[in-house]
Amino acid sequence: MRPASTAVSETLKADVPAFTARWSAFSLSIDDRSLTAFAHRFLGAISDLDDLTLRATPGELALTIVVRRFGVPLSARASLSQIRFKDGFLAFVLDSVDALSFIPIPDAIIGYLVEKAPPGLLTFYKNDRILVAHLGPWLPPGLDATLDRAEFGDGEVRFVVTPGSFDVRGLLGKPGG
Repeated sequence: MRPASTAVSETLKADVPAFTARWSAFSLSIDDRSLTAFAHRFLGAISDLDDLTLRATPGELALTIVVRRFGVPLSARASLSQIRFKDGFLAFVLDSVDALSFIPIPDAIIGYLVEKAPPGLLTFYKNDRILVAHLGPWLPPGLDATLDRAEFGDGEVRFVVTPGSFDVRGLLGKPGG
């Protein structure tokens, strides 16, 4: 039997500032309903957005939205194949964006949604079909986390996170520096 606790090796503690929590690589799985709730929290400020749903299936994450344009609700579905997160920016690769499941939506409509978002929240890189959300304002200061990859399964997404750290001084009420 292994002991209940073991000493932390000196190499793990080397060059780590005081008041820093850190972790090794790990994975976190989140179900569709929770992902949809998170998306509503960040994108709910888009005035013309009526509905948004995320659904994970093996190999794909589908985003379905209903946008009101000139008072008319329009439905669209985007297929996301990759998700990345680093330095407070969450990036998605848009494989396809279709209306009625078969009509390709022009990039201009995606640009319209980006323009309707709060300033600085969304950026669309048209040539690479990458949509980036700046989540920095909602993240705690001092968080250093990077997403290595996301794996899409049946009803959930598994996020594989690289080693990272968190400056806990803000939680403790201690000044930075």
